[in-house]
Order: sequence, then structure tokens, then C-alpha cells
Amino acid sequence: MNAIPGTPPDTSATAQAAPESSQPAPRATPRVPRRRKKAHRLTRREALEAAARFQQDAHGKLLILRFNLTQRVEHMLLIISFSTLALTGLPQRYSTSTLGSLMLRMLGGIETARQIHHIFAVLFILEAAFHVGYFLFGLFIYRRAGSMWPTLDDFRHFIGMIRYNLGLSKERPRFGRYTFEEKAEYWALVWGGVLMILTGLMQWFPTQTTRFLPGVAIPVARAIHGWEAVLAVLAILTWHTYHTVIKHFNKSIFTGTMTLEEMLEEHPAELEYLKKAVAALERAGIAPENLPDLHQLEQGDGDSESQVGGSAR
Repeated sequence: MNAIPGTPPDTSATAQAAPESSQPAPRATPRVPRRRKKAHRLTRREALEAAARFQQDAHGKLLILRFNLTQRVEHMLLIISFSTLALTGLPQRYSTSTLGSLMLRMLGGIETARQIHHIFAVLFILEAAFHVGYFLFGLFIYRRAGSMWPTLDDFRHFIGMIRYNLGLSKERPRFGRYTFEEKAEYWALVWGGVLMILTGLMQWFPTQTTRFLPGVAIPVARAIHGWEAVLAVLAILTWHTYHTVIKHFNKSIFTGTMTLEEMLEEHPAELEYLKKAVAALERAGIAPENLPDLHQLEQGDGDSESQVGGSAR
């Protein structure tokens, strides 16, 4: 047999003794190595932004920035617009009830309540538009996709939290920037907000709406708008109030910061990310003014674990 050009001839005894009529030995299927998920490599900008989140209060206590000023103002406007819409909208829905008629009289009548409701509806719509624009600006200018997107880890954390609450696991899930509960509440707000805006505009402009949709769309929109409002208010009074006030009074959306102990308890994976960013800057010889000492962070972790019982290890 002639050797394939470019390859060395096979001089082994087995090859020489093998008859030409024998079938060639089957080739072993090559094992394809599994691709390992590449760890995200911090860029210089990401590391600097992460390190800039470390701050100190007037007493020198280390704080971590969680929400910037824009996010805090946006949340405050959401509180004001949502609360006013609920206080002026629900009395209109239940105007025949004792409490509803009393609130309408306190507001100056149903027409005044509608005018106030429309004003704050416009504020809510403008805020929603700003929120979308703020996200798109970060996405296209800074390539920030955000951390609110659901991932497979959220499902794992959900199962892990159930096991922890049932006593089947001694460790809580290590949450990152946002927990699966915060993500669920955020997307419920997004879905509910879109639904309320669309159905509200349909009722506000019924003549224009019925040019494109049948007349039955108006009472349908009214029913959806009303029940979604009830659902949203109940969600705020139960779910949101429990997680942000009753279980643990989380002031970070107002102050903007969390302590090292709070971060270790609530968002240990995010704290680990920030520590890696500080270590990367130190290895690169970059030392911003507010760069914390890694020894101080490690010492803070030890103190925090003793205070929270090491639940985030």
C-alpha cells in the first residue's frame, strides 16, 4: 500500500503482517472536551466603577454605594406617582362604597380626583419613558445590559431559598446584585405599568381608541385597569412591605448605601465581585483615592460573619 503523501510510512509489525484484504480497524470517536464557561474578565472601566462604590461616612465607617442619585430620585418619583394614583383611582372605582365616597369628598369631588389622577398618570408615563431611555443609554453607550434580567441562577436561588427556609440547608443562597425576589417584583412592576398605561390611555381617550378598536374595548380596559390597580396595591402592601420594611428595614434606596455587614448578609456575591475589582486594581498598580484596603475588607468579612452567624459562607 502506498502511504498518504505527507505522512510517515507505517513500519510497525502489525501493519506489515496485516493482509490487504482485511477490514481496517474502526476509528475511535474522538472525545470532544467540554467547553468551560469563561470567567468574565474585568475591564479597567468596570474595575474603576466598582471601586468607586466604596465610600466612608463621617465616622470613617466603610459603606458601599448600591443606588446612585438618579436611581434614588426615580424611585422617589415612583413612590409619589404610584401612591397618588392609588389614592385617587381606587375611590373612583369604589365610589359607591362608604370609604370611597368619603375619600372623593376629601379630594374635592370625583372631577377633581380625575384631574389629579391624570396629572400623576402623566408623571408616571414620563418616568417610565425616562427609565427606558436610561437603560438604552447605558446599553448602547456603556455596553451595560443591566442585572435585572432573569437567569438560571435565579431558579437555583429560588430552590435554595426554599430548602433554607424549610431547614433542609444550612446556607442561604449567595445573591448577587439583585435577588430573585427583587427581579420578580421589578418585572411585575414593568408588566403592570405597561398594562396600566395602555388601559388608562384607552379610557382617557375613548373616541380615539374606538377608531381602531370596537366599543367593547373601553369597558374591558376599565375592568383590567381596576383589577390591576387592586393587585398592585395589595402587592405593595404585602410583598414589598414585608421584604423591605418588616423582614429587614432596607434604607439603601433612600440613602444609596449599604454597610459591609448588610452587603455580606444580603448580597455576598456582589461584595465578592467588588473585592475582586479592588484586587485587580492593586495588581495593576492603580490606586484611586477611595480605594479601600483589601485587609480592611477581609477583616470586615470576618466581623460580619460572626455577627450574622456565617450564613453567607
